[in-house]
Amino acid sequence: MSLSAASYFDHLRAYLSDAYVVDDGASGSITLTEKYFREGETKKSTRKVMLPFQGRAFAIKLDGRMEPLFHFLDDNGKQWSKRCDFIVFQCNRRCINAHLFEFKTRSLEAQSIIDQLKSGVNWCASVRKIINQYTGDDREMRVRKFVITENDRPAAYLDAAGKYLARDPSIRHYHYDDLSGLTLDTLDNTSIRTV
Repeated sequence: MSLSAASYFDHLRAYLSDAYVVDDGASGSITLTEKYFREGETKKSTRKVMLPFQGRAFAIKLDGRMEPLFHFLDDNGKQWSKRCDFIVFQCNRRCINAHLFEFKTRSLEAQSIIDQLKSGVNWCASVRKIINQYTGDDREMRVRKFVITENDRPAAYLDAAGKYLARDPSIRHYHYDDLSGLTLDTLDNTSIRTV
């Protein structure tokens, strides 16, 4: 049964394990926190990205977990073992949005980024189908993909406009510094996939 966006959002949040949720959106802003190694350092630093939003939202962290995404499938070197860092689910007006984020330090090695974000899209589609199969609850999701880096010279990896990955124009690149003052709703990515 196709539910209203608000109802489906509530159901989606209820069905997803709390162990994956890193921010419930109660503050009106989503904070994505990642530990990483800065170039030449041996101690991990912490990076925080804060994105205010319209409507309702919550964030999950897929990457950095030891257990397989699907415990009944072999995870060793398989396509489903790849994971994007974060997915932010948002209900705004009559839409369910899934914003996929891959955080990188400097590297913009395209194939790794493409594979991780593609896996995130597939994961969203799988979750939607599983929920529908077991409960009958259904609603389309609009998916957008982002890679965020510290790379100060990304031009070799980007399109002529300097915004999207040249090897996959559905992935929007941002430098961490460029996110200051932006909201989840003002992040620019015209490539929207419906799953």
